[in-house]
Amino acid sequence: MSTKCYLFPLLICLMGSTLTAQVDRATLNGTVTDPSGAVVIGVKVEAVLSGTGEQREALTNSSGIYLLPAMAVGQYTITFSHGGFQSIRYEGVELRVGQILTLDAHMQLGEIATTIEVNATAPLLERNSAELGGVVNSQQIEDLPTNGRNWANLLLLAPGAIDDGGGDQRSIRFAGRARDDNNYKFDGVDATGIQEQAQKSTTRLQVPGEAVSEYRVNSMLYTAEYGGGAGGQVDVVSKTGTNDWHGSCST
Repeated sequence: MSTKCYLFPLLICLMGSTLTAQVDRATLNGTVTDPSGAVVIGVKVEAVLSGTGEQREALTNSSGIYLLPAMAVGQYTITFSHGGFQSIRYEGVELRVGQILTLDAHMQLGEIATTIEVNATAPLLERNSAELGGVVNSQQIEDLPTNGRNWANLLLLAPGAIDDGGGDQRSIRFAGRARDDNNYKFDGVDATGIQEQAQKSTTRLQVPGEAVSEYRVNSMLYTAEYGGGAGGQVDVVSKTGTNDWHGSCST
């Protein structure tokens, strides 16, 4: 009896850690159909991250649906393959931080060795969420002018952003909410309360712009995994290494 009492809280803790959402990642899903429109079961869906070669796989279920959760942000090659059908390969599928992206595939009859390569796809849909927000990508962080090279200036690009005058994390608020209601996460870790100790700097998250890969700002209608504040939800993702040598220097 006592053993069960000790194990039960432990199991609850383990379940909680498993169910914790990874807001610094992306999700890819979709449905696979044949030429008649019927769903195809058991299709192998392979996603390869272009920069590192990291590979993820899934199979379509009895409803023809596949799901690839907790995907690292970046550009992918997505391949659909199944016996009796021509393979389909989508190049340059971009997954952004916090995104739930839908990529459906319509397979044609034929040999699996025959591959249909798609380079220019129709706009992919994020139809699983009603969130109001947007992603600031690495190209924007690098190219757009900012005051003092503070990446937080670009928070103003998000829908519903309002600047109280400073143009930083302590002065930008969203959709009429108070600026202290904003919640910040860095690589999935809550960083809202981090401040420079000396004189309580106006910047909560002391991260140089060159270290930021991209970030997502959800102004409103975000889902329950965010929490921590009723204002804007900002998910910052740091840059990671790839198989190619790259870097920067300053003088």
